[in-house]
Amino acid sequence: CHYYLILDVGNKAAVFPLQLLGFDVDVINSVHFSNHTGHPHGFEGQIMNGDQLKTILNGLQRNDLLYNVSHLLTGYIGSETFLRSVLHVLQTLKDEQQKKEQRQQQQQQRE
Repeated sequence: CHYYLILDVGNKAAVFPLQLLGFDVDVINSVHFSNHTGHPHGFEGQIMNGDQLKTILNGLQRNDLLYNVSHLLTGYIGSETFLRSVLHVLQTLKDEQQKKEQRQQQQQQRE
């Protein structure tokens, strides 16, 4: 089973097709805006920064919720700190996959 972790603005365009293909999808919104930024009267909201992304990642990791994440899809990256945190997420996901493979190998050796 493959899981996607999506860091994006308009993730609905990616989530539904992936779900139709049988993927489980978790989404972390990189922005929370009231409306599209092109509206004539502006918009309100926040852009997630790198520290906020790391905080979310720490919670997911502490609760062992990253072991099945096999793909990462990104979209809008609003700052250098967020980009650095995305790279940290990618490395963390790779590390989690290695741990998972090691556990599977150890289990197979016991059988």
